Amino acid sequence: MMKKFGILFFLSLFAFLSQVNPAEAQRRRNTNVTIEAEVVTGWNRLFGKPRYRWDFLSAPLNLAGATTMGIYNPNGKEPLPLTASTRKDAVLASIVDPFLETIFPVFDLETTDPGAVNVPLRQIDTWVSGDLSVRTPLPFQLDAPVVSRSQSNPESPNPITVADWFKASGQMQINCDSRGNNRVRVRLNNLIPNRVYTVWAMWYTADGNIFPQPFGGVPNAYVTNSRGNAVFSRQLNFCPPEAA
Repeated sequence: MMKKFGILFFLSLFAFLSQVNPAEAQRRRNTNVTIEAEVVTGWNRLFGKPRYRWDFLSAPLNLAGATTMGIYNPNGKEPLPLTASTRKDAVLASIVDPFLETIFPVFDLETTDPGAVNVPLRQIDTWVSGDLSVRTPLPFQLDAPVVSRSQSNPESPNPITVADWFKASGQMQINCDSRGNNRVRVRLNNLIPNRVYTVWAMWYTADGNIFPQPFGGVPNAYVTNSRGNAVFSRQLNFCPPEAA
């Protein structure tokens, strides 16, 4: 019996889903596909609920995913849940989803640094020195020590809100031809300006396996400009299932 397979593209705050039978994929060529992005609040999560359900996978992988942000709670240690009714001016903060421990047994919630939870996204520590492995918030350019790495065009100190997050939009174009030219191009708009993002593909198969992979190989990163816009493109040695 032919196994189904699929690929779920993640571009930071976006998700693009495609699924097809490989025998069917081999029969189709010279196809152009456009996929509109959906803003999400985690890996296969929107407001704490699974965005996609894969019925051919056994539980818990059929609902695999994790929420990656909550609402900053200045009066407590844990962030508040982000829901569809949350105020648009609410400040987004870091969170650790217990579901991670369910699908990845090696992930131990007890080892999570409590100081890394309920931190506004703008204040999350960033690696600034690979030599010393020091984590610290990026300072503004004028305040940065000479020996420290900093952004050439730092952001304003304003926190990232729910409204800011959901302004984002994107579109993926997949073009494949019979000669094996397979190109993926993604246009992204209204993301957080001057930030580094990465692109991942989550592969899954009918036998219950699931694994992430840098989409298009390494490096799989892009940097937004001062307006929060970016373009990510890759030439692939295969045609993604949706366009094959």
